[in-house]
This record gives sequence, C-alpha cells and structure tokens, in this order.
Amino acid sequence: MITAAITAFAGLSLRTKVESIAVVAVLATGGLWWLTRTPPPVPENLTPAAQQRQADGSVEAARAPDAHPAPAPHIIPKGYTEVRRDTVTVAPAPAAAASGCPPVRVDLSLVRNGADQRVVASSPDGQIVSAIDVPIEAAMVPAAPKPWAAGLSFDTRHAVGVWVDRDVGRLVVGGALSRLPDGKTEAQVRVGVRF
Repeated sequence: MITAAITAFAGLSLRTKVESIAVVAVLATGGLWWLTRTPPPVPENLTPAAQQRQADGSVEAARAPDAHPAPAPHIIPKGYTEVRRDTVTVAPAPAAAASGCPPVRVDLSLVRNGADQRVVASSPDGQIVSAIDVPIEAAMVPAAPKPWAAGLSFDTRHAVGVWVDRDVGRLVVGGALSRLPDGKTEAQVRVGVRF
C-alpha cells in the first residue's frame, strides 16, 4: 500500500507534487497547533447576583464585580495582592440593640502572594478582636508545572539507556539513548499526546 502510494506520487506533475506537499504541511501545522495549544482556563462566573437569605438565617452575599474598585479599606501586607473583597454589616442582637449598640460593618480582603493566601479583616465601626481563616479547599492555587521528566531504561534485549521527555502544550516529546549488548548505540525520538 505504501509502495503504491509512493509510485502514484512519483507519477504526478511537479506542480501537483508541490501542491500536495503544501496541503500536507498546512494540515500538519494545524494539527500540531491543535495538539500543542494550552486549553484556556475556565473563568470564574463574574455576573452580578443578588443577596439571598437562607433558611438558617445566613446570607449568600451579593456578587458585585468591579473592574476598578476603590482602594482597600485596610493595609494589604507587603508582597500580597488583593484578589477578593467582602463587606458584611451585622445588626446587634435585640438585647444589644436595646442598649443603643449600632450595626457594625466588617471589611474582609482575600490576599495572595504566590501560593500563600491570607484574609485581612477590619471595621470602621469597631476593633477586630479575633479573626480566623479556615482553608477548606487546598487546591485553589495550582502547583507550578514541571514539564521535564528523565530516567533510566532497561528492555528485554538487555539494552540499558537514558531518556528525557518534555511537555509542550498537549504534546509530550522526548528521546532516548540505549546501549545494546553488542556495544552499539540506539537512539529513539518519541512524540505523544497528553489526555
């Protein structure tokens, strides 16, 4: 079958050969681009949403995206970037309200420095006595990618070798060198797809 294809290709005119090679090159380039492109990240839902009171009295906060927010109401630690800001206003319990205690506003900022995330809390109506941040989902900040891999190989022919692979988008490319029992060296090139 391959021999027949080579024979048929040899019988084509020079122009047809060039056009055929160009089509194959364009298709191969498009396929390589598709295989190596990095899929875009799924963006967070940033559409506005209204506040919702839940059955237990808790409140699902309103979502109000702001591309140009006002400066943070408190100091952001050096080296950190503010990635989210929340404001909560708490009305006093009935006994405290009867004694004239006004509602208290608490401002919270989620800040990030690399893989470290912290919460900063402040209040214009009082002093923060304590604040606790309980991380629930540790995988929120992805680990830095490690695109290289290397190792040793041994096969059924008793060839001993070394190999190295690298991730390039969705492709894995690599090579190997092996020393055969008869003293000859064998080289391999590998290409694969991550899925």
